[in-house]
Amino acid sequence: MAETRVAVPEAIPTGALATVPAADPLADVVLEADERAPLLGSHPGHSLAHAAKREVLGLSFMALSALLFSIMSVLVKVSGKDFPFLEIVLVRSIVQFALGTAACLYVGVKPWGPPGLSKFWLIARGSAGATGLGLFFWTILNMPLGEGMTIFFTGPAFTAIFARITLGEPLTLLDVAATIACLGGVALVSRPEFIFHDTGRAAHTPLAPLAALGGAILSAIAYCLVRKIGNRAHFLVHVTYFGGVSTLLSASLLFYTNDYVPLPSWTIQQTAVLLAVGLSAFIAQCFLNAGLQMAHAGPATLMRNLDVVFAFVFGAAFFHERPRITSIIGASIILTSTISVGLYKWLLGRRI
Repeated sequence: MAETRVAVPEAIPTGALATVPAADPLADVVLEADERAPLLGSHPGHSLAHAAKREVLGLSFMALSALLFSIMSVLVKVSGKDFPFLEIVLVRSIVQFALGTAACLYVGVKPWGPPGLSKFWLIARGSAGATGLGLFFWTILNMPLGEGMTIFFTGPAFTAIFARITLGEPLTLLDVAATIACLGGVALVSRPEFIFHDTGRAAHTPLAPLAALGGAILSAIAYCLVRKIGNRAHFLVHVTYFGGVSTLLSASLLFYTNDYVPLPSWTIQQTAVLLAVGLSAFIAQCFLNAGLQMAHAGPATLMRNLDVVFAFVFGAAFFHERPRITSIIGASIILTSTISVGLYKWLLGRRI
């Protein structure tokens, strides 16, 4: 009798995963290998049903990620009543670095990265993310929650421009239009005095919108650096470097400014809130990574923008923030622009 051999698919190695951040001071996104091919011997109907369940689960993870990131923002704003923003960044970074390192060791990944990859790119990515995180936290403490989050979420529009310059990726007319629209939306949200000549209450300090915009630009740079690294590093390596570099930078600046609350004077409640900032951010990143592994990029973009919706709701519920009509219009323009670009690229990818 002739011998029959059945081909067994090989497991995808850890290094085949690539990470991509999605418009968030602090989110890393994972893309994995093509999963459109059905499993050996599976029924087509079963494959479609499995894909549909996987998509729904992925979108659910994205929604949970948006909720947790918004909760983190609320906790940052609460902590800001007792701590300077650099101290909050430091605690958040230490928690992320510790959990990221532990997760790397658990899954069998070297926290310092693969031997063939230059550490310069990982450090540069961590530096961009860490600086953007600091600007984002400062924005939250000096600007209404929903408005600050909205400006920070203009990151994808800048990503298209930087990706064209540094990576040679195509820049479409829609990308340019979305970038211009986002900047118009930022103007409506931030209401610069030289345009609106406000005489009423000031909703934020003049530098807060600039800090949010700077954080968005740095998140775009971090995204391009991740694309530069490609699939040579596991996403947990990025998370670990992000936390490590952010810990060093925030600790150095905190020592230089000498503006901090000594650890012995922290109350149990204050400590719990600070640790919850780091823990909620780390769990949110895990949901974000898992969600973008399972869901297509276009629908995932819709769920990712729930951050802004949650931020406006939480700002009104917990801090009695009432957005102006111009802020609502500006946020709608920004969300429409980023969602349009995401859906367009998803549909374009499906045709290829």
